[in-house]
Amino acid sequence: MCRQLFAVGVLLLSAALAGAQPPALRIEATDRQKVNATITFDIKTTNFAATKWMIFLPEAPELPSQVKVKTVANPVGKVLTEKSPLRRPVRYIERSVAVPTPGGGVTTRLEIEAVLRSRKLVEVQEGERPPAVTPLTAEERKYYLGRTARVDYDAKPFREWLEAKKLQRAKEESPLVFAERVVEVIRIDYEYHYDPDEDRRASALCAAAKTDCAGMSYLFVAAMRANGVPARLLVGRLARPRERGSDRTKLGYERPHVRAELYVAGIGWVPVDAAYAQAARAKPVSAFVGSDPGDLLVLHVDTDLRLPYPDKERDAQFLQIGPHYWAQGTGQFDGYFGPSGWELKATPIEKK
Repeated sequence: MCRQLFAVGVLLLSAALAGAQPPALRIEATDRQKVNATITFDIKTTNFAATKWMIFLPEAPELPSQVKVKTVANPVGKVLTEKSPLRRPVRYIERSVAVPTPGGGVTTRLEIEAVLRSRKLVEVQEGERPPAVTPLTAEERKYYLGRTARVDYDAKPFREWLEAKKLQRAKEESPLVFAERVVEVIRIDYEYHYDPDEDRRASALCAAAKTDCAGMSYLFVAAMRANGVPARLLVGRLARPRERGSDRTKLGYERPHVRAELYVAGIGWVPVDAAYAQAARAKPVSAFVGSDPGDLLVLHVDTDLRLPYPDKERDAQFLQIGPHYWAQGTGQFDGYFGPSGWELKATPIEKK
């Protein structure tokens, strides 16, 4: 089994280790499985006659958690760079309609191949020399510490929530120990509930009693950024086929999932899954900070993409389930997305 080490040591301080030198840590990444996913996107109209379709789809990136990523699109389209400071790759497809007809539509398909990697924090052994970790650029650090429409950690309700939950990072507290405290609060205070129309601003979620994986990840990222720790979301789909008998209202239909990462100098991006922690409250919270089972095909990093349409830029929170699309034509636009296709084949990577 192919292994790669990400990170040099970092000092982890906790009450239990006060007065003693804590262990240096690194991320160990192991190739876990090769996945081949097919996502089909159907867009239809009722009365609108489209003359041209303009469609944006996700372009799965190379990350510490996934490598050897290959994407084939039909139609092919082209890979562009969205216009946010992160400049993430996106797939743009433009299709003209030879004979515009009311009630027409368009179908696009992505075939994604990738090797998913499990990751875990491990101690640096005596005499071991882990590889260096690329630090964040000044622009990346600014973005991953900044507020967004949903990571609104400077809003009064969220600031009051941080204070009430005592989620202020102590002067000598390591980012990892603080991350565990944040996840512990989230998994105790929240029940899991999926609502596609939920207000996922951190300032709204902090007053709720239930949310989904995206909401828990928004809360975590907002708490980390508010305390000076770079953090981000990983948006994608679980590496599982569609659940038999499920429908569009069920999570097993599209397999969406969101988890988070925090950046620690000398270690790099550390995975965190607050939703998994909430679902397994009997396990120690440390099992979900610095641990990634390698089961998520990431479609894009973080949210709030700025899509460069020919006429102007348009915002998209996610490109996780549906495409972002626009059309030219005649009549009142009444386009809608769905149904969609999700197929996945996973091949375990055996130890050598």
